[in-house]
Amino acid sequence: MFKQIRANRYIKMIRPGDIIVVIGLFILSFAPVAVFSWHEWQTTQAADSNAQVLTAYVKHDGKTVYKVNLTTHHGDSHFTYRDAGGDYNKIKVTDHAIEVTEANCFNQIDVKRGKISKPGQTIVCLPHKLLIEIKAKDGTDTGGMVSA
Repeated sequence: MFKQIRANRYIKMIRPGDIIVVIGLFILSFAPVAVFSWHEWQTTQAADSNAQVLTAYVKHDGKTVYKVNLTTHHGDSHFTYRDAGGDYNKIKVTDHAIEVTEANCFNQIDVKRGKISKPGQTIVCLPHKLLIEIKAKDGTDTGGMVSA
């Protein structure tokens, strides 16, 4: 009996306005999820409409030795870069990604890096002074590999 009286006292303390406020705050707590989801959707739509052209540049000691258009590339392409000292890096382009599959450097960091496919990503082989970077353009570019 005592517990029932005590429970009734707490129920009488809750007013209908309190319930409306609690429900309103609960619904409002999901507002950030809705705003960020909408913003992410808009960003994705804008990126799709820009149609960027992704190009991978293979550079040795600051000079471009190969250029590959990743946007229009399909299938597998293999090429090997060899410098005058006998150092080599085997590079593979698969569809819209590029990677170093084999190198005769001692640390193998470039091989361990794996595939890259987004603007701003890089693969670096410091012992061979080799850099592979992906850049984005909003224009058109020639397809396939071009030796510089």
